[in-house]
Amino acid sequence: MIDIHSHILPGLDDGARSVEEAVAMARNAWLDGITDMIVTPHTHDGIYHNSLAQIREAVEQLQQVLSSRGIPLTLHVGAEIHIHLELVENLQTALLATLCDQYKYVLLELPSYQLPRFTDKLIEELLKKGVTPIIAHPERLEVLCNQPQLLARWIAKGAVAQVTADSLTGKMGKSTKRVSEAMVKNRLVHLLASDAHHATHRRAELSAAFSVLTELLSKEEAALFHENAKAVLRGLPCRVKEPAQAPARKWWFW
Repeated sequence: MIDIHSHILPGLDDGARSVEEAVAMARNAWLDGITDMIVTPHTHDGIYHNSLAQIREAVEQLQQVLSSRGIPLTLHVGAEIHIHLELVENLQTALLATLCDQYKYVLLELPSYQLPRFTDKLIEELLKKGVTPIIAHPERLEVLCNQPQLLARWIAKGAVAQVTADSLTGKMGKSTKRVSEAMVKNRLVHLLASDAHHATHRRAELSAAFSVLTELLSKEEAALFHENAKAVLRGLPCRVKEPAQAPARKWWFW
């Protein structure tokens, strides 16, 4: 399995607090069947400002530690970038990291309650530059839970979205589980990731959530989540099916 969203790099954000915790997270991931992990520390969220150069160096250092401990987990450069006006420029000047350092995908973090007015324009600009936005954990963003038609519109333009493993398994609450299942069934999410932060909670595990996917979807549709993760790793297009149509008055969540 491939995990495209994790906070395993020690000391860079609110994820792993030490090298030892990062090692424990990596061991958890490997034992769960994860072979590759894209590291995605927060950046430009008003608290953390992790540059591409910092992330590259941190990945190299942690990979060496994992190799010395006999943990065969392969790390890849990435970042969870909070939406901001200069985002495209910061990518073009190599200040910020794209996933796998390929300038093909960017993991985009949106505010939970209110979107900036430039959101649509930014997503369109990224797509025009050949960079596919991956909307991180929409099931945990109130603005998209209340207005999933916004997410459907971005998907129609070429964006994709990532659901969190703990959301599907219910570890983030019944309401979040219900919304995430609805998003899966209505084809509003295309990738599954751990969004792992620690070794004891919000762990780097995907297998239980993939089991939930197989209960919600056909075998073919569930397999797309694996295939799309491989596509992100290789810088290839994800396979995306058209989102379900919304009811006339209200969407399906509530």
